[in-house]
Amino acid sequence: MISYFVYTIISLGCSYAVYFLLLRRQKTFQFNRFFLLSALVLCFVAPFLEFELFKAVPSITQIQLDKFTETNVIIDTVDNVTIGEEVIVNPYRANPVKIIYGLISFLFIIRFSRNLLQIYKLTRLEYETIGHLKLIKIQDSNMVSSFFNYMFIPKYHALSIGDYESIIAHETVHSEELHTIDIILLELLSCVFWFNPFIWLYKKAVLQNHEFIADEKSVLSGIDIENYSNTIINLGQKENRVPLTSGFNFIQIKNRIIMLHQSKSSVFNRTLKITSVIFLFTGIFALSSCKDIDDTLSSEPLVVVIDAGHGGKDSGHLSEHEVEKTIILQITNLLASLSDDKVEIVLTRNNDEFLELSERADFINNIKPNLFLSLHCNAHSDVSIRGTEAYFNPKHQDAETSFKYADVLIEHQLDNFSSRGVKEASGFYLLKNTTVPGVYLELGFLTNERDRVVLTDKSEQLKIAKSIYEGLLEIRNSN
Repeated sequence: MISYFVYTIISLGCSYAVYFLLLRRQKTFQFNRFFLLSALVLCFVAPFLEFELFKAVPSITQIQLDKFTETNVIIDTVDNVTIGEEVIVNPYRANPVKIIYGLISFLFIIRFSRNLLQIYKLTRLEYETIGHLKLIKIQDSNMVSSFFNYMFIPKYHALSIGDYESIIAHETVHSEELHTIDIILLELLSCVFWFNPFIWLYKKAVLQNHEFIADEKSVLSGIDIENYSNTIINLGQKENRVPLTSGFNFIQIKNRIIMLHQSKSSVFNRTLKITSVIFLFTGIFALSSCKDIDDTLSSEPLVVVIDAGHGGKDSGHLSEHEVEKTIILQITNLLASLSDDKVEIVLTRNNDEFLELSERADFINNIKPNLFLSLHCNAHSDVSIRGTEAYFNPKHQDAETSFKYADVLIEHQLDNFSSRGVKEASGFYLLKNTTVPGVYLELGFLTNERDRVVLTDKSEQLKIAKSIYEGLLEIRNSN
């Protein structure tokens, strides 16, 4: 998620720079509007649109599972298995950054909703029909503005006939061009991406371009350009606008007057700049939405040891005919088939064999992965208890990292199970005796009917494996 937010800042900044340097002073207003809105939406959506161009390294998903039959672990028969004792259990701790982000976004949404409610109340007032505009006289603002086909005008403002005609023509253009939709889109995006400085620059640029469009079309409709310019000067100093509206009084007067009287540049210059914009625009899209262009050249894979709990004579939890060791082995083998050049997965066991805990710990310490993940199924005497939970060792040197990874892995299981949060357990053997960040992930309760159905269904097992992989991929991308 952090990488996505960083991308939106960079890509939106680049596209705004293109507009500022090449298009801002061009009288290609409709194209400018298309560019601003398209770039805005594309920068936020493109990372979710992936297209495969080529693959420098074949995906391991193309390799048959029987390739994963070898193991470097020496197998001994051990009579007793000692599983670590849970020391402390803490409830799930929310990320303070997410809380702050959510709170600020919520406040922006409240402001947006309040502004919509304010406009709704104004539209309930009596109005006078002029063309397809509904003119409403209000006291709360001394600016002329419009919202779709509703036009708001100061109740006690004296306007000359020339000014009145200019305003009507101007607001009619705003209504016909549906500029209100652009404004609402920008407001909604601002509620979510308020931290992105370029979203605010985009809002200003879009509003300014709206005024340029309305000015140009008003003059082309037959209104004298000098009289229209004087109207802009006379009415352009007002304040107290109605929120979420387009208006005759908005944006700097100087810019509007200059643009109104400016001649269009040559066809060659306009074509050259628009072509340059299209190529740059396409580049932003291509760089953000194409995957598998061998990005491993600039980033190492996340190496993860997946430990399938139990095995051999250690069956783990039993539920009628369902055995924990078998369920976990099926999920880990599916997970291993998803191993690729981004997340490299190594298994402690890939068949029904018994491994002593000390052997598993030695194997993990020899591999030195970025993370080890021990997978299990849970059980409880109360059959109503269900959900997934993760454990980490708070006394480990990598405790903070382990907790962060556990938090991500739990979050990615929410489509499969309910969450029981991240908990502390300093007594688990592997969590105590390994030198890398480690997480125990209890995938669900075999004693709960709902969880058991998910854990034993083949299609659901694949879904669980994919969600674990996605969590590991997020961990890799956040490092």
